[in-house]
Amino acid sequence: MKQPFFHSPLAPDVALSIDRKAKAIEIRSIHQRISVETTASLGRLYRLDGDLMAAEADEYIIHESLAHLPALAHHEPRSALVLGGGDGATARELLKHPDIERIIIAELDPEVVRVIRQHIPTLPAGAFDSPRVELHHGDAADTLQRAYDHGERFDLILFDLTEADDPACAHLHRTEFMRLCAASLHTGGMIHVQLGSPFYQPVQTAALWQRMRALFPDLRPALLNVPSYGGPWLVTRGTLTPMNEPTVADLQKRLIARGLRDLRHYNPDLHHACQVLPNSIRQLLA
Repeated sequence: MKQPFFHSPLAPDVALSIDRKAKAIEIRSIHQRISVETTASLGRLYRLDGDLMAAEADEYIIHESLAHLPALAHHEPRSALVLGGGDGATARELLKHPDIERIIIAELDPEVVRVIRQHIPTLPAGAFDSPRVELHHGDAADTLQRAYDHGERFDLILFDLTEADDPACAHLHRTEFMRLCAASLHTGGMIHVQLGSPFYQPVQTAALWQRMRALFPDLRPALLNVPSYGGPWLVTRGTLTPMNEPTVADLQKRLIARGLRDLRHYNPDLHHACQVLPNSIRQLLA
């Protein structure tokens, strides 16, 4: 019997309607409802409390961008903290940089990790088994605070989280936590945050941008196109000191030196091109 469509919300009055190929796998953790779906166009995907997090068909767009935009802009990253990231895909991309010695994944829900490893192993692709990856369960704010209190600092802090207004992670997008992130960066370190959809979430996107602008003197937004997220999606890198953005030639040299190959989305030309924003988004962030 044909399985019914399910709907992934993009805005209060708009949703992405997707046809199932099989019955959904539903798991209820103490934190949230985890759903694994199988579809024709998007492959396997997972949702948290109904919101689509990542789909096999296009996850590489967001995860390559989250990882490689800051990691290749940084001259020599050694350490990274991934906030959220329970599907392991951002860590998978960071592991392609041989000089990154330590990656901490701060994931709230251990059930997300277990479900992804069992049902969509293509996302982590073995990342959780790497000796360079440490998985810390619990509130990401507590994980970072403990690290800070023990004197740990990071070259990269990446936000691989649900939406900024989600109750589970809203506090991770507030000024107080952003200030802790800033204090937890090595000199020259970068924070990389998903601002959201400038079309479907303009108020949230602009508010988060303004909070970050008050803390990070140099912000570099980038516009991605993620089909399962409804199209245009904004991310931004932030630093406490001016960025010395490498040229296309510099980025190409770093790709070769670090042995990065077979990337499906990221390339040095796109690194610069995605930072060119249309006027409507410039006005939104002004």
